[in-house]
This record gives sequence, structure tokens and C-alpha cells, in this order.
Amino acid sequence: MNRRSLLAAPLLLPGIARAQAWSPQRPVVLVVAFSAGSTNDILGRMLSAEVGPILGQAMPVENRAGAGGTVGAGSVARTRGDGHLLVLVSTSSIPINRALYRNLPYDPARDLVPVSISASTPNALIVPGNSPFRTLAEFVARGRDAGQPPLRYFSPGNGTSQHLSCVQVMEATGVRSEHIPYRGPNEGITALVAGETDWGFSAVPSIVGLAREGRVRVLGVTGTRSPPTLPDARSFAAQGIPGFEETDVWYGIAAQRETPPEALATLRRAFAEALAKPDLQQRLSNAGFYPVAPMDGAAMEAFVARQVAFWERLVKASGATVD
Repeated sequence: MNRRSLLAAPLLLPGIARAQAWSPQRPVVLVVAFSAGSTNDILGRMLSAEVGPILGQAMPVENRAGAGGTVGAGSVARTRGDGHLLVLVSTSSIPINRALYRNLPYDPARDLVPVSISASTPNALIVPGNSPFRTLAEFVARGRDAGQPPLRYFSPGNGTSQHLSCVQVMEATGVRSEHIPYRGPNEGITALVAGETDWGFSAVPSIVGLAREGRVRVLGVTGTRSPPTLPDARSFAAQGIPGFEETDVWYGIAAQRETPPEALATLRRAFAEALAKPDLQQRLSNAGFYPVAPMDGAAMEAFVARQVAFWERLVKASGATVD
């Protein structure tokens, strides 16, 4: 997306003319439903640092991790919406969790309203830096060898986008592997580096540094292009394995569904203004995120609805359930 379209982003959002009818009266808290240092946390802190000054209030980040992001998202969905409490949402927290958790006390698609679809990033298939697998083809050949014991793969939890991507790889290639779930992304990556597992998926921003240091090796990425931060990483499609073109992970900001329209207009304007800044765009790119073209409220709702349908099919195909 070019700079001109980004700079024009606030003009695409409805309700801007009356946005000044609401302004935050206290700090606007951004809930991140995963642990500090996670990909969600990295993005959340980048955004809060830019949006807070635009709103004229601090925007502290609160990490409310647990149960695949349902704890943090639920704490916002079940709170009376007044514009002072937001949550960073993603592929996992709305589409996947809606299909994965059958007994959630809230509906993330119904009870949350999008404020911004902010960024996306590929998931990367990674192996330890000292792994014998130097290419995706070598990994697949070993994983399919019936004369060898199954490989072991990590995930940050049952039904996460990383887990579903691993299931996709096994279905697409015939790789045999055992699932070793961990409590979160950082724990899974740490275990991989330590040699406890053979492979797994991670969002690119979480492993850029490790890849550059040689502590992990990237064998393939979802989506259709190589991330700017990992220019040597090739997509699965480019390596002859289709089906991963639409599975990049997206991230956004949501509020409680009953948040007043005036508050939503102000918040949407603030996030659009922040995301139009060239310095933030560069920092996001450096961290491994792609910018997302600006959307108005109706377009964001339609996007979330499409994602719910897409990931629901993958969850059902994987057989993953939590409760």
C-alpha cells in the first residue's frame, strides 16, 4: 500500500466530523490477551505508544493472558463499553476461538466491535538452528519416512493458528508428527531452541532475531511473499505446497459492542492516524508486520465475518476442541 493511500486513511472512516463529540476522560487501556514479549504484545505496545498521544491520554497495555486469549478478550467483551477499554484481537482471538471453544460465556464476533484492522504477518515453519533439515523438502522427506519415529512439533496451544498450520502441513505433505502443546508462544519457541521439539510454527515478529542469530531456521512461510525481515524465507506456494496463501495472521483492535458510536469514531480516527505515520509503518515492517489497507466500520465487520467462516472450517478439519 502506498504512502498516499495511508495518509488518506482517516478520510475513509465514517463519523469523523462528529468524532470530537467524545474524548476519553481517563487513560484508554489496551488489553493484550497474551504474555509480554509475544507477537501480540509487540504490536500492542507499538500502537499504544502512538495512539495515546493522539487521544491526549495515556494508553497503558495490560497483559491478561490465559486460555488461548479468551481471558483477555472476554474481560473486554463482558465489560460495559464506554471507549476506555480496548483489546488487541487477532486470527486466534475471534475466528479461531469462536469455533474452538464451544462453551465460551461470550461470542467474540458478536460481543466485540472492530476499531482497527491494523496489521498482518506470516506464520513461519521453524526448526532449531542446528537441525539437520536445511530445506522444506528435506524436512518433508524425513517426516514422511515410515522407518523413522514421528517428529515432534510444538504449538502455543491446542487450536491456535500455529497448531492449525502444523496440521495443514501434515495433511498436505504426509509428514508424521506428534503434537507437544505449550502454554504460550514464548515457551514453545524456547523449547524448540533447546531441542525439545523438532519443528513448529511461529508468527514472524517473534522469531526474526532468533533467525538472524542462527538459533532457528525458517523453512517456509504462509502467505504469498517473503517477509521483508526474512527475505530468504520462501512461501509454501513457491515451494510447491499450495493452500497456505490465505493463512497469514491478522491483528486488530476491538471494543465492547455497546461502545457509543461517537467513541468508536474517535478511536477509529486515532488508530487510522497513527497507522498512517511513516515512522510507525517502518517500525512495523522492521518487526515483520505487513500494513493492512484502511477499512471503514462496515468493511471491518465484513472482513471479520469472512475470517470466522474461513477458520471455522480449519478448526473442524483439525478436530481440535478445548471444551
